[in-house]
Amino acid sequence: MSRVSKRAGAQKRDVFGRMQRVWGESPFYQAKLRGPAPDRLLFQPDDPYTPDQEAAEAILEGRIAVGDEVLDCEGELDAIWNLPKPKSSAYAFLHEFGWLRHLASLGSRAQPASRIMVRSWLDGFEKWASEAWDPYIVSERLVAICAHHPLILTGSDSLWRSRVLTSMARQTRHLALNAHRADTGLDRLMTALGLCVVGHCLPGCEAAAERGMEMARRELRLQLRADGGHVSRNPSRQLKLAVRLIAVLRAVEARGFQSPGFLRHTVMRACAMAVFFRCGDGRLVVFNGGHEDDARALLAVQQMLEPDVAPTGFARHSGYHKLSGGRAQLVVDTAADEGAHRFKSASAFHFSSGRSRIIGNCGAGTGRASDWRAAMTLRAAHSSLSFEFAETSAQAQPSFADIACRRAEDGQGSLIEVERRLLGADAMDGLTVRRLFLAAGGADLRGEETLSGLTEDLRAAAVWRFHLHPSVKASLARDRKSVLLLLPNKEGWRFKSNAKTLFLEKSVYCGEGGAPVAAEQITLRAGNVLAVDDDKICAKWALRRLDAG
Repeated sequence: MSRVSKRAGAQKRDVFGRMQRVWGESPFYQAKLRGPAPDRLLFQPDDPYTPDQEAAEAILEGRIAVGDEVLDCEGELDAIWNLPKPKSSAYAFLHEFGWLRHLASLGSRAQPASRIMVRSWLDGFEKWASEAWDPYIVSERLVAICAHHPLILTGSDSLWRSRVLTSMARQTRHLALNAHRADTGLDRLMTALGLCVVGHCLPGCEAAAERGMEMARRELRLQLRADGGHVSRNPSRQLKLAVRLIAVLRAVEARGFQSPGFLRHTVMRACAMAVFFRCGDGRLVVFNGGHEDDARALLAVQQMLEPDVAPTGFARHSGYHKLSGGRAQLVVDTAADEGAHRFKSASAFHFSSGRSRIIGNCGAGTGRASDWRAAMTLRAAHSSLSFEFAETSAQAQPSFADIACRRAEDGQGSLIEVERRLLGADAMDGLTVRRLFLAAGGADLRGEETLSGLTEDLRAAAVWRFHLHPSVKASLARDRKSVLLLLPNKEGWRFKSNAKTLFLEKSVYCGEGGAPVAAEQITLRAGNVLAVDDDKICAKWALRRLDAG
């Protein structure tokens, strides 16, 4: 895109933003937000996510850290709203009232600070502010207030309660008029579900709840696949969606209304898919922009499942396979990954033993600078095949055709095969096949990586990466043909292959949702594997538990 077109696009957005402000602040639109003032909340939705008490203590002192952004108002909490830049992660965290969860963990000690922050927000943004009144942000803010309203309202005078509840009702009416304007598909879905929850919490807002339910029905039809997975294929988004769907169902039931026919079935499907991504440590496997997330929230979703609903080992529509053996668990991404802004994770896998993660992906650069976020989408950030060219090389990265997957199981274990063709002038007949076999006892994971139909330059650049979790201690054997791994649960594993040399290199892990953590990766290079013939390379490797018989 040229500088001229970028500048023109920015000017259009600026004009549109100014028009939004003029309309939002106009008496005509403000009149649309008038209505009955509620005097109480009829339902308190549950917030199952684990609060961070350290973050809460920092907030009391006026410090908030979100990703790379740090806000410090030096104890003047009423001034914190002036610090973040619009559209930044810190701005969203503040205006979505995500901090209420953390402050609520401190109980009554946090009441003065929370009320100062809410009062200063009302002083500055109660009437209108285009960024702060973005539909998705409004939805998240209202759900957070409903979930933690005792922290704000308990023991307060009637004037304060009236001001807070009246503002909530005005924002709910705004949401009913503008929920469809949320930026992305997921934002529209979460906004609609949030409107359902809040509309059932506030007396007099039942019509808004019905509008939200109808919009949610349409968005779920577009965004939820037949196996219950969200189209983003992001485990963290799946968990958040499941939590919000549960809140909607419970709000409807708490008010004594009959839930729509689609709702309970949809909740069960979405919850089962979220539990599909559960690792042995109770948190999520890391794929496609997600992170390990919250074990408490995932447990709440799992407990919601009805006895006859259970996650399967094969999510065909979402493109994941899950293989289990003994204490071991293998999850493989078997969906195509072509397209802009997609994580190049096809055939990447997660492997864990018990509560210990062994091999996975690097995660996502959520809340980090744009170069971090871009780096985490690359094939090299996944435990899969990538091509490593010299910086001076003009060789282009090859593209891939659609993916084909086959699975077989017997008494000895489970086998999954993932096949893709490579496209491009240098790979007209290129084919890559990954076969993974997990033994029934879980103590033996074997892999076979086949490359054929590639030019000599592409074969020399091919490398398979196995990103180790930061908790794994790895040491390369003297002969450089195997790597010893020590897990936090004191298990020992050995990785070996038919390559002449293995490499143990630096890696990074962004899967915990916080700052990047130093890690290591095992790399297996095609150039170190003897060719089967002039056109084919077959790299074999095995990961075996040392105490296995």
